[in-house]
Amino acid sequence: MKKEMREKIKFLEQKMAKSPNKNGSRFLYKREQMIRFHLLLNNYDQKSLAKYLKITESYLSKLIIGERYSQNFEMFLYKHLEINYCFL
Repeated sequence: MKKEMREKIKFLEQKMAKSPNKNGSRFLYKREQMIRFHLLLNNYDQKSLAKYLKITESYLSKLIIGERYSQNFEMFLYKHLEINYCFL
């Protein structure tokens, strides 16, 4: 289990290295990092999450990096992943 989690975290770090927010907004970078980490912890992948939210994967990616906004996505973050931006 620990080895599997280490591999997932290493993959997450590689993904975050390509983030468009890396040299931009600190808030959006931390938000994206937190969302991706919580998705990893709860075993959600982008494909199944996009299907659940009834949106495309590319639109979900834009929601995660903060290019777009969706109230349904924000409610999902709050209810299912228990993400709150108050202390970012």
